[in-house]
Amino acid sequence: MAQELSENLSEEITDKTSEEAVQNAIKDPAPSSLKYTLGLKIRMDDIHQTTQSTKLRPVVGLRYGKWRVGIGDGEEWLRFNSFRKEPSLSYQWVEKRNVDLGLSLRVHNLNTGEAFDVFEPGRKTLRGRLLSNLRINRRWTAGIELTHDLLSRGDSSTVSLGVSYAWPLSSHSELSLNTGVTWAPAEHWRTSAGSHRTGIEGLTTSIGSVGSGLSYKHSLSKQWAWFSILGINKDVGNVAKLSGPNSHVSGQVGFLYFGR
Repeated sequence: MAQELSENLSEEITDKTSEEAVQNAIKDPAPSSLKYTLGLKIRMDDIHQTTQSTKLRPVVGLRYGKWRVGIGDGEEWLRFNSFRKEPSLSYQWVEKRNVDLGLSLRVHNLNTGEAFDVFEPGRKTLRGRLLSNLRINRRWTAGIELTHDLLSRGDSSTVSLGVSYAWPLSSHSELSLNTGVTWAPAEHWRTSAGSHRTGIEGLTTSIGSVGSGLSYKHSLSKQWAWFSILGINKDVGNVAKLSGPNSHVSGQVGFLYFGR
């Protein structure tokens, strides 16, 4: 779970400065026109293990008013250094300069512990999410997320807390650092760990995952950008006592096109 706190942070860029984007968002918080983002990314999983893999995946985002599908659009990315981005259908209930509150649904893969990927096999469930971001100042953002398995297939509920720091390198590039922790009932940790790992009977309700990430984003023009991400997720507490690997290192590199 906490790995997701440190992913996809760098997919938030246009050629404007973040302060200009914030002002534009205030003037027009819920435009009625359809906006979109398209792209490709190379995702690398288990980088430090023998099970490492490299996958080419599409990136898709749509925005219409307060409705979002996937990553939304470039203006939304610059309003907040959100500690969480994932493929989902969401509704931005509150969308102000320094705070937002959204509701979303997503298909969750119980076998991989990730958002739905049409190319990945495995048992799926439907996860509901309540997510809020607080823009503390121009560089710091904090977030809290609550999720629940709406089909009761073992994913249970989770509470995640995260914080990110944005370091502008120029008017066209930015480096971001982020970290987060996830608390969940024992049922969630058993499902995410997998039945093949020794010791899952001893898991309890607790904080079981800590994630950190480093990301870079760079705009090439008004409509093109590229990003790179390095994320590290580590099991803690009783989850860290399970057999098998207890840390996960992943990376992404991708290009994006913003439809305006």
